[in-house]
Formats: sequence, structure tokens, C-alpha cells
Amino acid sequence: MDNYWLQRLMNGPGSPLVPHVCAENTHRGTTSQELDSFLASSMAQLDVQQRETVLEELHGIRNSENPESNPASVDLWLQLLNTHLQSIKRGTVYETAEAIDRTYVTSRKFRMMFLRANRYDSQAAAAQMIKYLELKRSLFGQERLTRKITLADLDQDDKACLESGVTQISTKRDRSGRAIILVFPSLGREETTTEALTRARFYVVMSLLESEEYQMNGVVLVYFGAVTSQRNQHASNSGLLWDLPIFLAGIHCCFSELSTFLFISVAVLRLPSTRRPRMRIHYGSATDCLYKLASFGIPKEAILNDSNEPDLMDHLQWYRHRQELELTYVSDSDTDMQSLASTHTIIPRPGDVLFGPGSRKNEGNILMRNLVLTVLTEYNESTKRDKMQLTKTIIDEITKKGGRFLKQNEDTKEWEEANHTEASRKIAHTFRNIRRPSRAKNKS
Repeated sequence: MDNYWLQRLMNGPGSPLVPHVCAENTHRGTTSQELDSFLASSMAQLDVQQRETVLEELHGIRNSENPESNPASVDLWLQLLNTHLQSIKRGTVYETAEAIDRTYVTSRKFRMMFLRANRYDSQAAAAQMIKYLELKRSLFGQERLTRKITLADLDQDDKACLESGVTQISTKRDRSGRAIILVFPSLGREETTTEALTRARFYVVMSLLESEEYQMNGVVLVYFGAVTSQRNQHASNSGLLWDLPIFLAGIHCCFSELSTFLFISVAVLRLPSTRRPRMRIHYGSATDCLYKLASFGIPKEAILNDSNEPDLMDHLQWYRHRQELELTYVSDSDTDMQSLASTHTIIPRPGDVLFGPGSRKNEGNILMRNLVLTVLTEYNESTKRDKMQLTKTIIDEITKKGGRFLKQNEDTKEWEEANHTEASRKIAHTFRNIRRPSRAKNKS
């Protein structure tokens, strides 16, 4: 199948797959439909359970189960990963990294990134780890192989590419709360080199992976080529980092010009076969593409501002935040992820459960209260253990719908996610508040 497509791609302008840029709109529809058919064939190779999982994740329906809740399973995955590494590492860059700093490549945090990115497939994680190290060495040199990459490791061209916003992280999230990586080819500069683009993207993605939440839940990648610009759009058409330890729950390519179609076609062919079922092509105007993305749980405001343009203000704020953050960051370790603060300010969504006064009318708080009312009688008659299980069920139901439990930091007043214990206390407090009026009525 791949050879067939590659042959058609090489036919040049006027071929059925790569029509001349002056072709009629009917040809545009035909080519995008052919590409959709090719991607659909990848989906057809999955079994029923796999297809259901992919479709749910593509549409922002997140499974609330935590695969890492069983420590024994995690230990087994790590053991298998180590076994696979030992069998394939000879003569590879992994041995080089091991010789430079063994603690770097054997760190639990470092290895868990690759397991999470590959949905705990130890063999795939081992292979990707070696590819990642090869990529890192080729981009930054052997002396930085076992170091965390910071802004100081980027040259002026890299930083200019980074600051341009051609690759950025949206401050908004999709329906299930996953981060959204945006690629805007319209922001690419004509003088940008592939190397600068790739190093900048490496930095952006790895900064996102400092959060274990995004490692576990995955992210969504949106290549938004459906906006017009006088800038060179081809400067950003390469350097997609498939070898980074990141789970892409969905990959969306939006384009409005036939000149972009060749790139999209080649990108599909270069995409690992395991990722093709998660890719969707959207053809049309910017508005058309935004509507299509919305059907996958990706809000319009996560992509463009009110003027239908990429919003650089949030990205530049993120860039300044990274600069300030790294002034006080002293560790070179690529695995010391928790020492860095979150790269984004959390913005509450309607489905979130908010702590504090004035939050009762929020949709997430209303949902929580309704769920509490549904099981109130059962809760009142339950043992302590059963009450804990009912509380967990409510938390799972809220998170399944993409909701989070958010509290405000007392010092910064910024929103941050509450942990499981705090969320449980919030629900227990709601149970008590509902029972008090009921008891007062009974006494009267």
C-alpha cells in the first residue's frame, strides 16, 4: 500500500493524487477523500476493541482508569523494558549515554516517559528510547546527550523559530483536558532551517512532558495550515518529532490549499503505521476546519483568536515564563521533571469542579451535586469503606467527562489541580452539606 501511494506521489502535477495547483475543486475533494480512505484502511486493521479505544480518544472521551494504579504492573513493565534494552543496546547510542551517565538512562522517571508514550508496551518503549537518544545527539551533540535541554542550548535561529510561534502549546485543553500542540505553517519564516525548526519543536514538546499528567493522558497535535499568510508556509513542513516520548491521542491536519496536500501526503506515509489510525485530515476554509475540530472536542478558541488568527500573546507569555523559570533552574537532569512548575496557567472550564465560594453555579459543581444526590441514601447507609468507593465513583464520573477538581493557590491566586485526597474531601463536604438541611427538616 505504501509503495503504491509513494509511486502516485512521484507522478508530479496533474496526477490523480497530486493535482496541479490550478485544478478544480472537484479534484480537491477527490484527493482528500483518497487520503481519508488510506487512513481508514489503517483503522480497519485494528480489532474491535482497539478501534473503539482509538475512536473514543480521538473524540476526547478519556478512560478514567489509571494503568499505574497497580505498582506490581509498573514494576513488571520496567523489568521488561530493561530486558528489551539489554538485548538491543549493543553498539547503539544508548551504550554511549550509559557510559556518560548511567543514572540518566536508568532513572525510573526517564523510563516511565517512554512506557507511557507507548501505552506500556515495553518493547516499543525500548526501541523509541534509542531513537530518542539518536535524535537528541544529532540535534544537540553528544555532550548534551544526558542533560536536560534548556534555552541556553538553543542558538539564535532556534530561539527565533521558537519565539515565532510556529510550534506552540495552546493554553486551552480539549474535551478531556488534554494539552493541544499547535503547528502553524503560516508563522514559519522563509529563512528557517529544518534543524532550527526541529530543535525548537524538541524544546516545546519536552517542556510539556515535564508534567506527568500529559505523559499519562497524552496530547493532541493540530497542524493548522488553513490560514493564509504572506510568509513562507513550507518552512515548517518538516521536523515532526515522532521519536519523542509523547502519546499522541489525536493528530489533525487542516489545510485549504492544494500546495499543502503533497506535504500532508508525505507526512502520512512517514507516519508510523501504529499512529495512522489516530490521524484525521480536514480540508476547507479556516472556519470549516474549526467546525470539524470541534466535533473532536477541540474548541475553536484553542486554535485561533476572535480575528481568526493564531494568538501569539499567550505563546509569548509562555516563552517569557520559560525564560524566567530557567533563570532559577539549576539542575541539568532531564529526569528532574517535578522541579519545574507547570508551563501554563490553568484556566477553569465549565465541566470543572471548583473549590471556594461562588462556584456552586459552575456546571462541574452542579454535576457533582447531582451525582451526590443520586447516591445520597446509599451513602448514608454505607460503611466507611463503601463511602470511599462511592466517592471514587463520583470522581471517576466527573473526570470521565473531562472535568477537573481545581483550587486556587493562596499565594498566587492561580488555579491548580487538587489531588485525589482533596477531591474526596470536597465530595464528602458536599454530602454533609446536603444532609444537614434534610436533618433540620426532619427535626421540625
